[in-house]
Amino acid sequence: MSYLDRIDATPEADRFALIRGWLDTEALPLVNELRDRRPILQTSVCTFVADFNDVIEVLRVNQVFSVKPYHEKMKPYLMSQDDTDVHFRDKSAMSAFLDRADIPRIRALVAKETNLALDAAQGQIDAVPGLTRHVPIRVVEDYFGLTGAPPGKLAEWSFWNQYDAFHNHPWDIVADRGLVNDNVTRCKKELVAYIGSLLIKREAAILAMLPVPDDVVTRVMRTHIETPDQYGLQWKGLNIGGLLIGTVETASQATAQALAQLLDRPQVLASAAAAAQSDDPAEFDAYVWEALRFNPISPYLFRTAEAPYTLGAGRPWQTEIAAGTDVLPLVLAAMHDPVRFPNPAAFDPTRPPQVNTFHFGYGLHECMGRYVGGVIIPEIIRQVLLRPNPRVIEPLSFEGKPLPERFVIGWDAG
Repeated sequence: MSYLDRIDATPEADRFALIRGWLDTEALPLVNELRDRRPILQTSVCTFVADFNDVIEVLRVNQVFSVKPYHEKMKPYLMSQDDTDVHFRDKSAMSAFLDRADIPRIRALVAKETNLALDAAQGQIDAVPGLTRHVPIRVVEDYFGLTGAPPGKLAEWSFWNQYDAFHNHPWDIVADRGLVNDNVTRCKKELVAYIGSLLIKREAAILAMLPVPDDVVTRVMRTHIETPDQYGLQWKGLNIGGLLIGTVETASQATAQALAQLLDRPQVLASAAAAAQSDDPAEFDAYVWEALRFNPISPYLFRTAEAPYTLGAGRPWQTEIAAGTDVLPLVLAAMHDPVRFPNPAAFDPTRPPQVNTFHFGYGLHECMGRYVGGVIIPEIIRQVLLRPNPRVIEPLSFEGKPLPERFVIGWDAG
């Protein structure tokens, strides 16, 4: 039986759980069938959207499809808002501090830290704690400037906040929501206290004209754009905390999953390893983004319809979306739509870069740190593939969590 045959044979009340389970275990064949046979699938919990153009429409029409699910978890952070003055003000201000001219510096830092970890490991490493989390944390410390946290705390704070923001919704399968909620409440309190102390110390050093590093925290604290209720210490702390939460686990998951895809494809791996030798990283990076097309950090994004809306208008699957409906645009399905991705089952790193792959979101909520993540992710993988005979020792494992936890890789050392 096909997926849709099994869905249709299942009682309405049980259909969502069936589909949601498949999204965790066999997402690509499922979403391909939905896109080809039923591009809009309504359930009692949410509506799934699989056609490329419909996915784009949901993510583009933010006046209807809002990020309401983020509100209680992130307010008043900019990601919890749609087309507001606060969203644009805060994203514009923070984007200025995340200077794109720093990209070579960040890439060099990632290469250095990755090689230090690989050298110390001497031929085998659990890549999740040892690379895909470790290296982004070093970027958070060295480039963002979140220094002096107790050992392990940056990773812990990032993990639980990321878990809550992206994997603790009604459409998520969570074994113990109380555990998640308790941990995120504790971590938020600890993170606020840490950042408050960090900013006060950095401001005191600047005022005392002591040497301070050129990092994002220093840039934020040096700014003279303070106005009442807009750019005070609370604003600075909120947006600096967002850098940590938005960097570590997303970069870790993307890096681990893209690396797993490459290591599982011997011919592609050989070509990617050859491309890694080039001084120009663009050719190599394309292998990483194509690898993520097959297993992105999530097969879907999510929005809530704030008003009735006709989706798929004028097409056979035209559907009325009621106000209040949670909508999950299946970006994995969109990235395998043959209309936009010819021969989508083929691994093709030469696909035009302007073809949208949703790796950093789309539209109003495109990731503010996409240029930072855009070098962290491929450069870690590039350094791994520069080692002789990189290979999987233990496959990527989530260990019952929504984020990667273990992935043992090896290479020929010495």
